[in-house]
Formats: sequence, structure tokens, C-alpha cells
Amino acid sequence: MTVRAQTSCGRARSVQWKEKGRIRGRVHPRKPLALFSLGVLLAVGASGVQEATAQVPMPVSFESVQVLPRRAPDREHAYGSAPSQRVYGWLAQDGGAGSAPVVVLLHGGCWFSTYGVDHVEPLATALASEGFAVWAPEYRRVGEPGAGWPGTFEDVASALDLLKDENDPALDPERVVLVGHSAGGHLALWAATRGAFEPSHPLYREAPLVPRGVVGLAAISDLAAFAEQGGCQQAVPRLMGGTPASQSERYRLASPAALPHPVPVVLIHGAADGIVPVSQTRAIPGARARLIEGADHFDLIHPGTAAFDVLVEEIQRLLGDRG
Repeated sequence: MTVRAQTSCGRARSVQWKEKGRIRGRVHPRKPLALFSLGVLLAVGASGVQEATAQVPMPVSFESVQVLPRRAPDREHAYGSAPSQRVYGWLAQDGGAGSAPVVVLLHGGCWFSTYGVDHVEPLATALASEGFAVWAPEYRRVGEPGAGWPGTFEDVASALDLLKDENDPALDPERVVLVGHSAGGHLALWAATRGAFEPSHPLYREAPLVPRGVVGLAAISDLAAFAEQGGCQQAVPRLMGGTPASQSERYRLASPAALPHPVPVVLIHGAADGIVPVSQTRAIPGARARLIEGADHFDLIHPGTAAFDVLVEEIQRLLGDRG
């Protein structure tokens, strides 16, 4: 089922973003108004917290997402010895006691090592301000030793299972929703199927983390189709170690379109996406599809756009907090 999201009259949110001057090796000058030159109206109070009181016009660019303010992560965990085998966590900012529901946020970037978790830090910050804890894995990507099949997939599985095993009182491992953008959407959709793996599956693990549901943001759902379209500068064959014809079994095991889905699936896509075709929303039978009019690829990870409202709504729906 495809639902067209009405965004032109979407409600104005009051999303708080705290500035962070330095982000793991990248320095961002403190120019709050310049950071929101795309049209968000800002009010800066005595606390220095900026409130967005109007939505950003769509579409937005990747560059505009990169320079957004963000809060430093509250947690950092290693799940392996490689530099990229790390998870960054943001605690829920609702001020309540007890454990919070968790959004596992998997970044995109064509599975290439050029793109890292830093570009979804603004989204992680905004989700934390909505009352979700955020668990954002980094993982080995194409261009790094051990990346591809099966290393990249093993990393995602390890990062998710670490959440279950960590026993952090601030996190509720029973109330988890996976969210992934683009290539990260592919990985999130794949990871959400692990509860249905048979012991014969090469990446089978006993008692994996099973989420309440999964949200793909401009997700690559059908690896074979995306590979044949030459998407992401021919990244898919590099990820999978070959083409769909030469590595058909790997594609069957790794493509969400070829797998059973034991949890609810939501696919949010920009109607004007020029990177991942809208047809990818039709690759998973039974998925709930939300098409955002006027949105391109990166609007879905910009917390100032109307697409963010749709994301929060769908996360709440999967958690059972919304009818």
C-alpha cells in the first residue's frame, strides 16, 4: 500500500538542535544562521539552544545536511577491532526516568567508505530530542579491509546484537525500530529479517535482536535491480563481490526483496528522488509505502523538512505509541 504524504501544510515542529563545534576530526564553524540558510526560522534562547520553527523547503542537498548542527554522542562502543566497528549512541532528551525506546540508525552512502556516520548525526540529534534513544552503527564499507560480503553484513548484525547484550538501563532492547537511509536502508531491511534465518543461513545467529519494525528511507530494497541499473556508481557488485549473474546466491541471501519479512516494513521515499528509483518501494510485498511529494534523496535525513514528521509518525506507529 502506498500512502502519499501531504507535506505542503505540515505542522511546524519545534525541534531543538544543540550546536557542536567539533565532530570527530571535522571542524564546523559556529555560524548558526548560516547553517540554516535554506529557510528554517531560528530562535536562540538564553541556553544557546536553537529552535526550528519553520520547515525547510524541499528538496535539499547533501551539502546542506552535512553542515547541520548536531549534539555529541553520549555513548561510544566497539564491537570489533577495526576502526569502523563502532557504535555511537544518543540518549533520549525527554528528561524522563527509565529506559527509552531505541532507533537503530544506519547511514547510507552507497556502502562506500567515503561516507560515514557523521552525516546522520543531525538526524540522530533530532530523534533523541523526540524522546528516542539512538544507536548509530558505523560499519566496514567498500574500500576498507574486510568490507563487502559477508563482512559488512556481519558488522551490522554485531552492532545490533551488542544493543541487546549491553544491558544499558537507558535503552529498552524490547522496543527497537530499525531506520536506514539509502544503502543503510538496504542494511536495515536486511537486518530486520534475521529473526527468520534458518540455521543453514551462513549469517545465522542464535537469538538475534528482533525489532518491532523497520523503516527504510529511500531504501535500496532490490539489490539485483539496483545493480542492473548501475546505481551508486556500480557499488553493488563491489559490495557483493560480483554481479547478480555471477553471485546469484549471495544476492538471494542479501537482498531484502528476496527475503521473508517477519516484522512490519515501512518504506518512505521522496517522489523526486534522483538516486534511488521510487520503484524500489514496490520490491517488498506488504510493505507500507509513504511517498513524500517534492522530496528528493536527502530530504529524508534532514530534520528540518516535513519528511521528518512522517518518519517520527511511523516510528511511533511501529512502537505502538500511535494509532
